[in-house]
Amino acid sequence: MSTKLSPGFDLNSVEVFILTAELGGMTQSARHLGMTQSAVSQTISKLEQALGARLFDRTMRPVALTPAGKLLRRDGGELIAAAKLLAREVRDETARPADCITIAMAESLANHLTAPLLKAVGPRALRWQMRSGISLMQQREFLSRSIDLLITGSSQLENLEEVEHFPIMDEAFVIIAPAEYVGPLEPIETLTDLPLVRYSLLSAMGQRIERQLSRMRMQMPNVIEVDSTFQQVSSVAAGVGWSITTPLCLASQLELLPGLRVAPMPRASFRRRIQLVARRGEFGGLPQEIATRSTALLQAGKLAQLIDKEPWIADCVSWGE
Repeated sequence: MSTKLSPGFDLNSVEVFILTAELGGMTQSARHLGMTQSAVSQTISKLEQALGARLFDRTMRPVALTPAGKLLRRDGGELIAAAKLLAREVRDETARPADCITIAMAESLANHLTAPLLKAVGPRALRWQMRSGISLMQQREFLSRSIDLLITGSSQLENLEEVEHFPIMDEAFVIIAPAEYVGPLEPIETLTDLPLVRYSLLSAMGQRIERQLSRMRMQMPNVIEVDSTFQQVSSVAAGVGWSITTPLCLASQLELLPGLRVAPMPRASFRRRIQLVARRGEFGGLPQEIATRSTALLQAGKLAQLIDKEPWIADCVSWGE
């Protein structure tokens, strides 16, 4: 039996196939890859010819994977990951940068890390794509390979075997109220005469806060909902309402601190763990390097200035492991 691979069975074709399977169709895959749908279809047809097997059942709408397609999707991902690891190990030996790396993070983290990380690890890639936005959407993009590395405070990816996690820090949630508010902050039920400024329920942080309020049996009317830390903190500083946030979110808006009262959660305290997520075996030692640098950058950045002004916040934060 010949050991030579058939023309059409190559890493690029396998990667196009896997992306098409993960995104659910050739149109979506073509849009992501910057190819025409016809080019994607031809690539997959040549791959099928090379393997002598149909990978998609085109009689179904939407198209479904055949048994052969399911096998290639399962084991082909390991093949691609191994090839990328080998390429990066060779590149590391020759000090060649990666072609393009996409890093996504929540807006509250992007405020602190985007520019310092680019300055610190910029030479490791020829092109960087830095994204910020709703963390739950970013997780879906990570799983579909639209994102390479994800810095997140959500734990929804922790049970996936193909994913590695690199701890950066964890922080306790805190209460913020307008500076002019003279009422007690404990228990927080006394704050109900002010509306709660909710952080977006589409975000992992917003959902985490909502679950905690539910555990505390606090049913708060949804009067105000925002999706950025600036909106959240500035609304509270303006006297619109009170909110639950984190030290990092607060540190990104230090100029608004004089307009706030900040206090620890008086009971039922809870935390978020921030970590870097990467697909196992990809990018060599870069994920660990970025996680380590992120920890150092956050320790030395605006969070340190916040702790100078509110020393008790130091007890709300822990680093790395």
